Amino acid sequence: MPLRIDAFTETQMLSVRKSSAFNAIRGLATAVVVSSTMSALSGCGKSEPPVVRETPDRPLGELRLAMRHQKWADAWQYADAVLETHPDDADAIASVAQVAQHLEKPNKVADLLVKACIVESFGNDARVRQAMIALVGAGRLYDAIDLLEQTIRTDPARHDTRRLLYDLYVNSGNQSAATPHGRTLVLARQFDAKLLLSLGIASIAKDEPGSTLEMVRRNPDDKRPLLRQAITLLNSGQIDEARAGLQAIIDQHPEFIPAQTRMGLVIAESGNVEAFKQWEAKQDLQSLELEPDYWAAKAKVAITAGNQRDALRFYWNAAQRNPDRPEYWTAILELLNDSEIASNEKSGAIEKRLSTLDDVRTSMKNFDLLGSISRRLATDIAIQLEKLGRLWEAEAWASLATTLPRDDSVKVDEVRAQIVKRLRGKPQWQVTEGHPELQLELPNEFQ
Repeated sequence: MPLRIDAFTETQMLSVRKSSAFNAIRGLATAVVVSSTMSALSGCGKSEPPVVRETPDRPLGELRLAMRHQKWADAWQYADAVLETHPDDADAIASVAQVAQHLEKPNKVADLLVKACIVESFGNDARVRQAMIALVGAGRLYDAIDLLEQTIRTDPARHDTRRLLYDLYVNSGNQSAATPHGRTLVLARQFDAKLLLSLGIASIAKDEPGSTLEMVRRNPDDKRPLLRQAITLLNSGQIDEARAGLQAIIDQHPEFIPAQTRMGLVIAESGNVEAFKQWEAKQDLQSLELEPDYWAAKAKVAITAGNQRDALRFYWNAAQRNPDRPEYWTAILELLNDSEIASNEKSGAIEKRLSTLDDVRTSMKNFDLLGSISRRLATDIAIQLEKLGRLWEAEAWASLATTLPRDDSVKVDEVRAQIVKRLRGKPQWQVTEGHPELQLELPNEFQ
């Protein structure tokens, strides 16, 4: 499984509300470490009022002197002066953040660390990680995501940061945003079994959304983390509950496409054609049209309206945008059968893809259940992915297989060599040649 949000909230995150121990934010070389207990900070439970002083000529020195004596309230009096006199000193800003941490100011801590990252042009990995953990600790999940996005824009080769970003997206329920980063990591040879599995099998279905609900509890001004719970509810058929969660997100963030896309599905499932049209009229269609589930929603509405041909075209659009979703292909075959449209080549290709998708998902699930150590299963997955035209992913699985416990009955080197030969032309992630089911427009014989 990818790095989990609840792992941050429970073990890594800056604990600023309930913990009896506070995490001190160190300088350039350190991440987040546990500092002293609350009683040590407060003098056995009794807090002394800060000594009011005039602003000195060297406020940073005075702030750090007070920090050494653990006089956090005294140190805080110099915070504004330090920030004013050292606006481009990331270490000075981080010192103020450390004081804010001890004074239980989680949002201030996060804001200051983000400011320090900006001063350093996001070049300090440890600082970026500190800031990310502080943001998540304050319940600001999507601010943490924005921070990591900015970081990899400055340097796309920051693979560890991209992996953190990928994991945050996956655990927030936003698989469509996660996938491009996961593929980039595979192409950069920065993968492991957990990454490859999460690319192949949506992990959201077997994870409880408790960690994202905690984000909303800590920061009720941002309901976007409810997306994960809404998807879980949708997958379990609890449509009304899912709709309530999605509506809470949309009320705050109407521009949030992942929530709007699912809302479209919910409305489509209700069979209310007019309500769907009203919803659709308010949307940014340029963004929505990139989402396969938008087209699936339109297909459901078309079926409700009795327009089978439009439904077929819409499901085709959905399948081309994500050809690895079996439900789209299944719906297409059902519509073809209902419409008595025959095309042996295209229908056969769709049936073959559906069968291979089922095989690869079964193999991945078994590989995961068996502890991710089976060379045979990893090799089988590589072969199945090659059949689907997902060559880069296939090669990654074959490479992974070579690192697993030896099994002389498995010809993994031959399998990998065959895949590598097909990769010499540097094809796209999804190869379309030899896959008649993969063409942008609905085939003429289906119209």
